[in-house]
Amino acid sequence: MVCTRLMLLRNLSITLLSLFLLSCTSEEENEVHSLANDDKFKSGVHYELIDNPSTVRDPSKIEVIEVFWFGCNHCYALEPYLIRWKKDLPKDVAFSKSPATWNEILKIHARIYYTAKALGIEQQFIPAAFNTIQNEGRRLTGNTELEYFFKGFNVDREKYKSVSKSFGVNNALDQADKKMKQWEVTGVPALIVNGKYRVSASRAVGTDSLFDVVNFLIEKERKYSATK
Repeated sequence: MVCTRLMLLRNLSITLLSLFLLSCTSEEENEVHSLANDDKFKSGVHYELIDNPSTVRDPSKIEVIEVFWFGCNHCYALEPYLIRWKKDLPKDVAFSKSPATWNEILKIHARIYYTAKALGIEQQFIPAAFNTIQNEGRRLTGNTELEYFFKGFNVDREKYKSVSKSFGVNNALDQADKKMKQWEVTGVPALIVNGKYRVSASRAVGTDSLFDVVNFLIEKERKYSATK
């Protein structure tokens, strides 16, 4: 399933997570078949070609980027699959996250993600932020609330404020916004492979099959690089 921007606008009058959670296209997991065969991976069905491909940071590696939001329950559900996939990540593949930035709430969450990354606490911060928003129902948007949250990672108030407003974090946020628009991401989670392909959960691709498609595209890029 995919959290979509359209339903976020539609839910502005209800509770916190329905207010800001991007709604999801429904799907029946038991209707999703394994996508193990190459002939089942088709552009326009299992993945989309990006009209305006982006460059990768390291041309020697195949880049996979997850566009996500801490407030999206499907991004939260994807985390265990992502963790398992990353365990066997080949050396020629580079993975990173890029937060969605459609509105002010998402931009606040994107900023705290990049703040945590700049502070070197990204790995602990990600599960904690997901748990706080998804399971505890807290917003993680207010200044005092965020100062207290970062204090739990031994980051004092002044340090948090300084880093969260730094040039590096501002620049990272700006770049994430530009990339998301370039990739034409309209729902999360979305996986971008080598700046060329966009993979999202759908009726054709279940959550448990997303990385089958990603792995297929990684191999496709390997073969392409070998012919250059």
